[in-house]
Amino acid sequence: MTRALTPEEMYPAGVPGVATRMVALRSGISVRVAESTTPGTKPVLMLPGWGASIYMYRHAFDLLPQRDIRPIAVDLRGFGLSDKPEWPNAYSAQAYLDDLLALLDVLELDRVSLVGQSMGGGVALHMALRHADRLEDLVLINPVGLVRIRIAEAMRLAPRGIARWLGPALVPRWVVAGVLRYLAYGDPSLVTDRDIDEYWAPSQLPGYVHAARAALSEFGFTPIPGYELATIRTRTLVILGQQDHLVRGARAAASRIPGSAVHELYGGHCVNEEHRGIAYGLMARFLSGTAV
Repeated sequence: MTRALTPEEMYPAGVPGVATRMVALRSGISVRVAESTTPGTKPVLMLPGWGASIYMYRHAFDLLPQRDIRPIAVDLRGFGLSDKPEWPNAYSAQAYLDDLLALLDVLELDRVSLVGQSMGGGVALHMALRHADRLEDLVLINPVGLVRIRIAEAMRLAPRGIARWLGPALVPRWVVAGVLRYLAYGDPSLVTDRDIDEYWAPSQLPGYVHAARAALSEFGFTPIPGYELATIRTRTLVILGQQDHLVRGARAAASRIPGSAVHELYGGHCVNEEHRGIAYGLMARFLSGTAV
């Protein structure tokens, strides 16, 4: 496609069984939430990674309801169709954590199973460290917070003023295609034109590029010390991609989480998209209380 998808055309437009709504949080910002309309007894809240949207979890809405699991996905602030504030520290780990706690209250979920990929996994780790009473289970997919992410460190060298000035011009479609094929996926042939369009479209919205650059500086992509990981008591499943170019060599750190089940799959950073059957099979068994 030569033009970006409009918000009305973006996932889950035309997909049965998925409803979306904007949810106002006590911070004053609104986030987009997608919910399965298929009844399920176990709600699971899913957090996308840096720059991504609920499209990342499209396969969850196909596969998890079959296992009596009700997926709920959210566009994190700054990304997808959620609000993109520009005040200082709007994209700190604390800001994302506050959003998550507020969202749980709005959704009337006292406790929830939480899935996080990449930066969403970092938010989930902070939740487990500071608000474990709100969690049932934890699933981390190539999460930040376990090892150094050198690409993120390099990207922080770009002046923030350039991101604000150039905006969407910094993210042409061919750049998104290259990132998906050669950084996000282990097998470039699995990336479809629709995948590129869905990942590219949000980057063309006002405020997205500023939010992405601000999050790189404000969120904190540094590893959580091992002694802190060792205090996590939430049941945890960690899924790692063996070909992940961003989160590399994370198995040892993931194993510091007491009792964690760590699985490495032959895939990249978005391994849950590349190998959806295996990844969501592991998740479904884990979330149902079965050993994996």
